[in-house]
Amino acid sequence: MKTKRLLLVFVAMLCCHILLMAQTVTRVVNGVVNNTSGKPVPGATVNVKGTTQSVITDESGKFSVTLKQANPVLVVTAVGFGSKEIPVTDQSSIDVALETSAVDLSEVVVTGLGIKREARSIGYSAQKVTATEITKAAAPDLGSGLMGKSAGLNISSPNGIQGSSQRIVIRGNNAILGSNQPLIVVDGIQVENNPVGGSTGTAGSSIENPKDWGSFLNFINPDDVQDITVLKGATAAALYGARGGNGVLLITTKKGVKKPGIGVDYNVSSLFSKAARFQEVQNSYGYGGANAMWSATPQFPTVGGQLRYPGNYPWDGQPVGDAYQAAGSIPGGYSTWDLFSWYGPASSWGHKLDGTEIVWWDGVKRKWDAQPDNRKAFFRTGNTTTHNLSFSGGGEFGTVRVGLTRQDNTAVLPNSNYNQNAINVGTNLNISEKLKAEVTFSYTNYNRKNTPDIGSENSWAKFMIHGMSRDYKPLEFDMYKNADGSKNVFDQTTPFRFYPYNNNSFKDLFWNLNEHNQQLSRDQLLGAVRLSVDLLPWLNISGRASMNYSNASVESKYTPIDAGGVRGQYGMESIKDRNANFELFTTLHKDNILPDLNASLMIGNSALRSRQYGINAWNNGETTPFSIPNKYYLANTTGNLPAATEKWWDYNLNSLFGVLDLSYKNYLFLQVTGRNDWSSTLPIQNASYFFPSASLSYVFTEGIKSLQNIEWLTYGKLKVSAAKSANGTDPYRSVYTYNSEVISNYINGTAPTSFGGVPVRRTEKILPPANLLIPQDNKSYEVGMELGFLNNRLNMEVTYYQTKATDQILSGSLALSSGAQSVTFNTGALSNKGIEFIVRGTPIQTTKLRWDVTLNAAHNKNKVLKLTEGIDRFPLQDLWGSNGVQMFVREGENYGTIYGYDYTYQNGQRVVERIFDKTDPTKVVGTRYVTTTDPVAIGNATPKLTGGLG
Repeated sequence: MKTKRLLLVFVAMLCCHILLMAQTVTRVVNGVVNNTSGKPVPGATVNVKGTTQSVITDESGKFSVTLKQANPVLVVTAVGFGSKEIPVTDQSSIDVALETSAVDLSEVVVTGLGIKREARSIGYSAQKVTATEITKAAAPDLGSGLMGKSAGLNISSPNGIQGSSQRIVIRGNNAILGSNQPLIVVDGIQVENNPVGGSTGTAGSSIENPKDWGSFLNFINPDDVQDITVLKGATAAALYGARGGNGVLLITTKKGVKKPGIGVDYNVSSLFSKAARFQEVQNSYGYGGANAMWSATPQFPTVGGQLRYPGNYPWDGQPVGDAYQAAGSIPGGYSTWDLFSWYGPASSWGHKLDGTEIVWWDGVKRKWDAQPDNRKAFFRTGNTTTHNLSFSGGGEFGTVRVGLTRQDNTAVLPNSNYNQNAINVGTNLNISEKLKAEVTFSYTNYNRKNTPDIGSENSWAKFMIHGMSRDYKPLEFDMYKNADGSKNVFDQTTPFRFYPYNNNSFKDLFWNLNEHNQQLSRDQLLGAVRLSVDLLPWLNISGRASMNYSNASVESKYTPIDAGGVRGQYGMESIKDRNANFELFTTLHKDNILPDLNASLMIGNSALRSRQYGINAWNNGETTPFSIPNKYYLANTTGNLPAATEKWWDYNLNSLFGVLDLSYKNYLFLQVTGRNDWSSTLPIQNASYFFPSASLSYVFTEGIKSLQNIEWLTYGKLKVSAAKSANGTDPYRSVYTYNSEVISNYINGTAPTSFGGVPVRRTEKILPPANLLIPQDNKSYEVGMELGFLNNRLNMEVTYYQTKATDQILSGSLALSSGAQSVTFNTGALSNKGIEFIVRGTPIQTTKLRWDVTLNAAHNKNKVLKLTEGIDRFPLQDLWGSNGVQMFVREGENYGTIYGYDYTYQNGQRVVERIFDKTDPTKVVGTRYVTTTDPVAIGNATPKLTGGLG
């Protein structure tokens, strides 16, 4: 019996093996791939599903593949066509018909308020950037990853240091003053890219000068991003009202995918950075202020018969023969003040760098030679290392992803670094067949030690640019601190009698770099919950609640300058931001409401609540010493407790909006939107303002039948849109506000001013307008075309746009007798005109290699159309006042123009004038180039052309 059983098992196994062999007999299948019009599709990929085996169709669309699998399935794909799976049974030849999918043109794009639409139906510019495009270069932050990825999107960093703030501008500046940055929306959470951290800069008179601690875009991990849609025009951003007046960046984060088990991904990247570009300078002449130019060949000072390092006159005079004498005149009886508007400590007007041995200010004899790389010595190689770990999974319940990030940075600047920890959670939940939820959450902890100044104080950065003479050697590095720990003040007493640099940027450089320390600690929490229910096949109701909370504190510790440890400084600042937004949407959809006409209507409302509170105080132990040595806290003082400064900032915005979408035969699309905002920052009479928009998209390659027979033209679309938008203003600019600070008695400085024994408070220095303030008004339109060629292997898009922003919100100076500094008013107009190009192509496609490339390019002209009557120019910023470069707006000129003094020209040549001796008008003592009397345009901060290739 046992033998019979074994025999039956053996026979069964043999039969199964014979059947299996029968199913896996090697065979060759031939085929041809055509489009739906019967035209061959060359270059299509035919892959045997589940294997790496692939072949490519020839010019006639034909292919031949050898099959060894049982029940094989062929997957056919081609650029510009939808993929198709073909089960292979016993046939030896296969005909495959691929449908044009216009992958780039019918893909889903997230638009305003998170509405998903096919790209073909959009009548305005909304460019999508995928996660692969952002992360393939391992960018340390999202802003760096986005640079050059979207036409018309300009991202810049003011100081170029990793982790510093990033300024975003889409299609030029719309506001003369105020922010021109777009709104950022992360999974429905609305955030502004404002600088983060505190306003505290340095002690004393410069405390108001802020530090650059970064901006919001720095805190989004590129590895957590699924894609970004750049809404460029007013039409694209119309549904966001005033907050979207400068465009919108829609960021969608990853939320996992459906797959068995739990997926685990880990990656690490390390980026090294160096200071790469330095301003070109001369290396022929060494240190010496302009007043040192006693003659065309200035001599070294001598002390005890030895040549000494030159002093910085006129402050310390010119030492000659062991004695100091006042600075004199240059030839012709002129003072250098007659010829130089500012000579400064930055100048290298001294002796020629000829290698002469002289005694330096520390008493050591060295050569007087050029130091061409002395600025580079102050920088180091920076490094940013990022670790990303994520867990993801999904099933019938939905999907979930959890991402963890750790980033560590060592800056190229000395004594500066930061670290960042982040967690990001994204989910899509199928609660029931009709009820779905989306929950997102992220927490970021950021800690940074020291960061560049962005204020106007005489900072280290300015010294590096302007103040380092061409002979400078950093001798102070080894002696900036005395043996007892106190500060070496280099006060020109023994042993530093001949220390030349009275300017603090020189002698305090290394003390400030190493002993003035500030630490930012920042926590940010973003979260959103969205519920969506399909009440009926044609009716959907959804709601979203989102929040953006952050806490930031800046602690400043300045090492005491004395050996006793009591003349230090300590500051503390804390800022809390609270933003909550609530939205409700009702969507009705009906296909074939009329023959071949589909319609969709969405109406909704939102309520934004924004609160900010800040408090800061500074304990200046240099003027009022600490009571306990080397201890840093506000109450550690021998004088009165430091006064704290507090600020509150409240803002409410209520909105109603609607969207009507119509589509005809899936090639003609019309969208009309409207939104009304009620803002708390404007007077009640003008608090309500309306934003309409309309856009039209026409896919003419489907609407015009004759074009469907053109083989090389795959796709064509025309688009046109127009919109009206507005920019609001900050809180408290439209009404009188009062400062709780007690007014000091500036007559004798001994007591607060009072009236009837009650301390007098003051109004703010900027007055509200005499007439009611209204929002800035923006009107824009755009037209464009999108084309696809060679089965969408090559795609092109071109867009022309124009925007006019009127009723600018500005502030003008007032006479001191008014009791205020300036007044706010509406005036002025700006325009933006530009053109954008986008070219996408697949130059190489084989079974093992595919190369996709995208070229973006944009040109924008930003012009000042109008200022108010009687105002020739409106100041924006300057360096060294009217003597240096300035930025101001002037009617008829381009916004962002930089003004300065230039040479005058005649027939293309610089004009030269002769200088006559003051005592003998007939004697010529020299010549000089003639410069302009008033500032002239010498450049522009706005690039003429932006773009990228990738």
